[in-house]
Amino acid sequence: MGISNPEIKKLYGLAAGRCSICKINVFDNEVHIGEMAHIIAKNSGGARGNEEIVRNRNSYENLILLCANHHTEVDQNLSFYTVERLHKIKTEHESTIASHFESPNERVDDISFLKLFMRFVPFTQLRYFTEHLPVSVNLKLCTVGDMFEAGLVDNPHLYPLNDTNLQAHFQLFIEGYYELWNIISGFTNVAGRQQANFGQADDRGYLHMERRCLPYEKVKKLNESLDIKKSNFISAYSAFIDFIRRNYKEVDLGSYEPYKI
Repeated sequence: MGISNPEIKKLYGLAAGRCSICKINVFDNEVHIGEMAHIIAKNSGGARGNEEIVRNRNSYENLILLCANHHTEVDQNLSFYTVERLHKIKTEHESTIASHFESPNERVDDISFLKLFMRFVPFTQLRYFTEHLPVSVNLKLCTVGDMFEAGLVDNPHLYPLNDTNLQAHFQLFIEGYYELWNIISGFTNVAGRQQANFGQADDRGYLHMERRCLPYEKVKKLNESLDIKKSNFISAYSAFIDFIRRNYKEVDLGSYEPYKI
């Protein structure tokens, strides 16, 4: 049995006739370029076909609207496009579409928050700033917390965010940042005194771990903690970037404007 008309209408309607990943209109100059991709393949030998059993593999719940290019990518990159990830992409896309019509003012507020944050935080450079951890870290990483806290004071009406998916991604990102930064800016007890984990910034703006002032076991423990917190932060950061690029194309991730004195 093929895909029924009610299922097709629901899929295209809730997706607004756009690819759930790149958002391209699947009707290009009157040519239909959209494809109804199966999240779990119709046959067990297909993409994600052996993941689990679904009663009706042609149901709306097991379909996602994609352009031809992304349908190919989804079925070839199985390690990335898991069943869970595809369901998440589909849900986030349909929620974003609904927000345009059901709560446009709330979406405008969320976009304002993101634009302000990107303007004052060197967002696209955060991975680079943490590249040399646990040995050193760029001081500019602290702008994440500084600007977030300033925004809460200056624009309290913009946070928390209205889009629950956006809020979830940002929450993981900001929590990951604080868990990492709290170690960098923190202290370790050494023979009854409090020793800073990292020293003052050098002339290039880098903070270095105070290895000479910390016992080997303390350094080892700090290294392990920093590796874990850095990994968690980068994972949340990458997911946050991916979500914004897919759902908030109005936001320029590279709009950072450094202060000029």
